Amino acid sequence: MKMKKLFLFTFLAFMLLLALTACGSKEKTAGDKGKSEKPKEETAAAVEEQEDEIQIATSVEEILKEKAGTYSGNAYNKAIVHRSLDKSSFQDKDSFQIYDALLKLIREGENYRSFYDYYEAFNPSIETVISQMPGGMKLDDNGDLGLSANIAILLDASGSMAQKIGGKTKMELAKEAIDQFMASMPEGSNVSLRVYGHKGSNSDSDKKLSCGSTEVVYDLKPYNESDFKSAFGKFKPTGWTPIAKAITETKADFEKANKPGQNIIYVVSDGVETCNGDPVKAAKELHDSNIEAVVNIIGFDVDSNGQKQLIQVAEAGGGKFKTVKTAQDFKQLWEDERRRLWNEWWDWGNKNWNKVWEEQNKKSNELYDVKADFTNLIYDEKTRLQEAAYYLQQKEQYDSEIRQEVDSLIDQRYNILKDYAEDHYEELRDTLKTEGENLKKSIKEKEEEMKEKYKN
Repeated sequence: MKMKKLFLFTFLAFMLLLALTACGSKEKTAGDKGKSEKPKEETAAAVEEQEDEIQIATSVEEILKEKAGTYSGNAYNKAIVHRSLDKSSFQDKDSFQIYDALLKLIREGENYRSFYDYYEAFNPSIETVISQMPGGMKLDDNGDLGLSANIAILLDASGSMAQKIGGKTKMELAKEAIDQFMASMPEGSNVSLRVYGHKGSNSDSDKKLSCGSTEVVYDLKPYNESDFKSAFGKFKPTGWTPIAKAITETKADFEKANKPGQNIIYVVSDGVETCNGDPVKAAKELHDSNIEAVVNIIGFDVDSNGQKQLIQVAEAGGGKFKTVKTAQDFKQLWEDERRRLWNEWWDWGNKNWNKVWEEQNKKSNELYDVKADFTNLIYDEKTRLQEAAYYLQQKEQYDSEIRQEVDSLIDQRYNILKDYAEDHYEELRDTLKTEGENLKKSIKEKEEEMKEKYKN
């Protein structure tokens, strides 16, 4: 009996211990369960915060700030992108989260920078420098072509110019030829006439007076036929030949006038310097100065010794020497000069037109190539994003409604980039074309105008 009571007591104690252990376990489980709820709340908050951090680019500048995707550019491989996507679940993601995940894998972002920088730095203006020959050609502030040439005739009025050739004096023949030549100069050219050695006589007693006599009888201004012919009546051939002094004082004429354009001098003389001056030095100083004048020499019935000196003067002045012996030679010289200018204008027009065309064509082709590479990269990004989005739908990671939202975000990004690339390209291309065509037209119009002027 005692044994039965002992056994019963032991059994009841054991059952009580089990009951207490079970209660303790339940309390601990309940406690653990309470503790696990907090991390879940924290995780949800973190996800919500992460969602808030997703930024959708709305401009090209914002896209450029993005780091390129892991598989952007040449690193893209469809199979590898698929395997990367398979590692994550997107069933609990919204369209923004999915779009952001795809961008981090595929977007080009900063890879667009070189195209953007090229567009922003591109200069659609024609930078070709139009040559300043012939006649001081230049562009005005409006980009139009204008002509400005300052032509000075230095006419020998020494006594030897009174000699006759074919019934007329050298001076008379020179005046006729010069007047015809100046009348053929382009409208807008400034012309002047300076004579030298026209005072005193060619006797030794008058040498000082004559060698000091050089005078402008027609100021540097546009040609006027009656005024120019009237200037010829103000002097006669009488004295010595101070060529050096005439060149030096013409330099002062140009400096005082300070007119834009090319400065050209034609020295008409039938002999060498006879006043102890140094015409070679004077011509070089004039040509090398900021005036940059070209000194051409026309020798009228000059002997071989005289020609040597005059050739040196022309070379020092950066010009040419021509010699004439008859009235017909004199007229032919001016005809040749007109023909030379016609040819120069033809060369000028063709060379400059071609230079402008080459720059315009080069810039246009380069701009098109950059635009093509730019738009191809934009299109590649779009199609890769769309393919990845389609893959996730096929894997039943989300439904068609989410897919439409993702595609809409992809299209929005594509249009931002495409509109920038195309709009800027068209603006730059049109400006380049307009400037190029207008400049080429101006060149050709000026060429034809000047060739017509020198045609006869």
